[in-house]
Amino acid sequence: MNLMVRPSKTFLYDLLEKELSLASGEIGLDAASANFKNRKMFKTKYYYGLDYDLELLKQGLAKYQDPNTFGIQADMANLKGVADGSIDIVVSTNTLYQLPPDRRSRALSELIRICRPDGRFLCELILDPGFDTLLAIIKAHFSAIDVIYYRNPLSRIYEWIFERNGNLGSHPIAGMRLFRLLAWALSRIEYLTCNIRSLNRRAFIKASEKTEKHSSIFNLSAPPGTRIITL
Repeated sequence: MNLMVRPSKTFLYDLLEKELSLASGEIGLDAASANFKNRKMFKTKYYYGLDYDLELLKQGLAKYQDPNTFGIQADMANLKGVADGSIDIVVSTNTLYQLPPDRRSRALSELIRICRPDGRFLCELILDPGFDTLLAIIKAHFSAIDVIYYRNPLSRIYEWIFERNGNLGSHPIAGMRLFRLLAWALSRIEYLTCNIRSLNRRAFIKASEKTEKHSSIFNLSAPPGTRIITL
């Protein structure tokens, strides 16, 4: 059970946790990983947290000190050092919609490029005017796609009540366990509305069966004595 302060994020992380529990393989990549917020969900043999912020990567490595956890410092829109079709699981949450519009397509294309033909691509997008363009890019590269819509009106109203400058995490009431349980209960209603695009504001996309069949061996390694790779 994920007890987040936002009902919508609780729903998202429940979906992500379920998908990652079913997805094994050698290499898992967490795009815009920050301090490895999704690390515990990954079941791949190796976890690579990708972020441009070196300090956040160091925090993640300090938190997870196992030898199969690594950080990659790189621009998500320029991953030329990562071989085509070499990642088993590619995850992007709370990421693409924070980029300038002119960089979102490039970053999305790069993440798709490095996903293996038999891999899985999990992505969160915001339902803004650019959504259909980004979804079309995903559809052009994968034949099996499932779009789950979320952040319905009830979740938005609850989150609006507690928001402070767009942030709930610091709210003294929303962060209490009782209210986290309430947020979890409200998140169950997301399952009733997740097929109705017009009611929601975000989408969780599951993609597999990549149309490009070229795959490569993952070719990155950290320098001796460190677990951070810089591209």
